Amino acid sequence: MPRIIVGSGVVNQIPLDWEGNFVRILDVIQEAQQFHVSILCLPELCLTGYGCEDQFYSSFTEEKAWSYVVKLIPHTADITVFVGLPIRYSGKLYNVSACISDKKLLAFIPKQHLANDGVHYEARWFSPWPTAQRSYIVKDGLEIPMGDYRIDIGKGILVGVEICQDAWEGENRPAISLGQRGVSLICNPTASHFAFGKSQIRKKLVLEGAEIIHGVYLFANLLGNESGRVIFDGDAYIAHNGRIMAESSRFSFNNSNLIYSAVDLQAFSTQEDDVIRTNNKVLETDQQTIEHLCKPWEGSKYIKEEEFARAIALGLFDYLRKSKSFGYVVSLSGGADSSAISSLCFMAMHLAEKELGFQGIKQKLAYIPWMNSVSDLRDLMSKLLTTIYQGTVNSSFDTRQSAKELAEFIGSTHFEIDIDTLVRGYRSLIEGAIDRTLSWETDDITLQNVQSRVRSPSAWMVANINNALLLATSNRSEASVGYATMDGDTSGSISPIAGIDKTFLRHWLIWAEMYGTIDGNKMAGLHRVNSLEPSAELRPLGSHQVDEEDLMPYPILNDLERLAFYDRKSPAACQEIIIKMHQSKFPEERLIEFTHRFYRLWARNQWKRERYAPGFHVDDYSLDPKSWLRFPILSAGLEKDLPA
Repeated sequence: MPRIIVGSGVVNQIPLDWEGNFVRILDVIQEAQQFHVSILCLPELCLTGYGCEDQFYSSFTEEKAWSYVVKLIPHTADITVFVGLPIRYSGKLYNVSACISDKKLLAFIPKQHLANDGVHYEARWFSPWPTAQRSYIVKDGLEIPMGDYRIDIGKGILVGVEICQDAWEGENRPAISLGQRGVSLICNPTASHFAFGKSQIRKKLVLEGAEIIHGVYLFANLLGNESGRVIFDGDAYIAHNGRIMAESSRFSFNNSNLIYSAVDLQAFSTQEDDVIRTNNKVLETDQQTIEHLCKPWEGSKYIKEEEFARAIALGLFDYLRKSKSFGYVVSLSGGADSSAISSLCFMAMHLAEKELGFQGIKQKLAYIPWMNSVSDLRDLMSKLLTTIYQGTVNSSFDTRQSAKELAEFIGSTHFEIDIDTLVRGYRSLIEGAIDRTLSWETDDITLQNVQSRVRSPSAWMVANINNALLLATSNRSEASVGYATMDGDTSGSISPIAGIDKTFLRHWLIWAEMYGTIDGNKMAGLHRVNSLEPSAELRPLGSHQVDEEDLMPYPILNDLERLAFYDRKSPAACQEIIIKMHQSKFPEERLIEFTHRFYRLWARNQWKRERYAPGFHVDDYSLDPKSWLRFPILSAGLEKDLPA
């Protein structure tokens, strides 16, 4: 039974960044060679980037990917590497893992099952490869096996491949067939996006895969905010004998990470025609098992809060550097949403410093002209993050102080400006045009919205001056019922919390103040915001405007949203379930009223959701019409389907 060292590598890629993607892949290969790794699994489509979208239709994308496979081949001495790219065969495009071994391209193993739900649209570009089908493809005069092959890398070690979604197919997963035919090890190159708790499902699939083949299972995921909306965990696993022998640190700020371990592999002797044979000299080892353990925060009882903080922090950091922006701007109202986003910007830099060191951050952000002038993290935050409190006569002392105290804590450059003159100017212009006075009795929405919209140009001006990203401050609960002002609080380059509900966000803010991440990001500056009741503060202060009175209690709103658009229950079923869930706190007629209001506002506001800034996907579902949930802009609505 040969003992060899196997490894999984994760890389933080950018779609269509040919040279950059190649260099990061090469770095992992060279690191693996230093540790005498014999088999290295790299992520799905890591040469092109997973999120190339309709650029996959372009033959140019395939041609460039192929040219970089050719460029990679000479760098694979004494190692077998599995690397992902798109390949066209008989007029159809396939998502494949190329097996390169000791400077030879051995085979293309295509994906058999495509991810085509939620944020995934793989069937738009790719075709699924039929199980057990095997053929050849000719590239640059080379005849390359393509299909459902096993690879003999030497000493009877047989390797099979599952690609991402393949492992989620239950009784149809390729591991079952591979186990029956006989393999020592399975590689799973994947591009599996982050969602709460999803890493535990992946880990379970990895363990099941190893058990199915009675061998070793290698899993390698992409890392970071690759193409804007989706964040990849960067988790890698090596499983054997019913346990995870090694795993990577999720949400790393590094360009790449490698895990490896010494494993005993079963040797096979076979003459079957589904095996690609090589004459490699596999390097055996006498090393004991080499373990890479997960970080302590993975065992936290506040794992969901930790995951949210780390996923959004990495997403913000990557979006900043990949867009070549010089910083962030937040219109900091002192309320929950803008305070959470400002805190996450702060956490991003603190978590990055914890892993990379301050010089590592400076190196990552070296394209920013003033980066060499900053001396420490506090200095960096003052230049990187600008917060603006834009008050009116309807703004309270508490929110002004909340914004000020948080800005002082996180070290942002903070401005306080009053926009009443601008509001009065617009009001006067329109009153003159329509020849009447606007009043709260007849023009409530108009007078609320103008305040929110007037805040947007000032924030955009600062963002333009600083070449910075303006961060939109709307959350998922507001998006579901359109409780947001277009070109107001929805203004921004990116919407970091658009994928999370208000109930969790308020809970997360309390956690951030009381505990913070296990690395020490305890956000004492959130104390005042956590004492406030959520309010848009757009009506006169004497009206005591409260979000949940304008809408409904956020927990009910969130339950309706999930029942309707994740569980896909009918309106009548949703109403019945909501009554059962909340009848101890609210009378039935009130719950019926909430349900009608939800569906009425949902259907009326699809046009708003179509115009939201791109948001990060963090939950197991989203309302983003461009990546998860499509709904007609014009429709008869769903309220009509509720019982009268």
